Amino acid sequence: MKQFDVVKVTAIRGDRFAGAEVFDKRAPAVGDVGTILEVYASAYEVECSDSDGSTVWLEAMYRDEIESAGT
Repeated sequence: MKQFDVVKVTAIRGDRFAGAEVFDKRAPAVGDVGTILEVYASAYEVECSDSDGSTVWLEAMYRDEIESAGT
């Protein structure tokens, strides 16, 4: 996967977002669709936006938590 690919959240490791302070509207959830903004060595920075273009969440996601959305 590369920068600006559209991806779908397929899993979330453990409960890593449970109890975390959320700066956007909410934490990521399985089924969410987002866009890769940055590619790191072991993760991707993914942004999920609503229909108005507002950020719903922006988080680092591991490779095993996302897959190509095929769009």
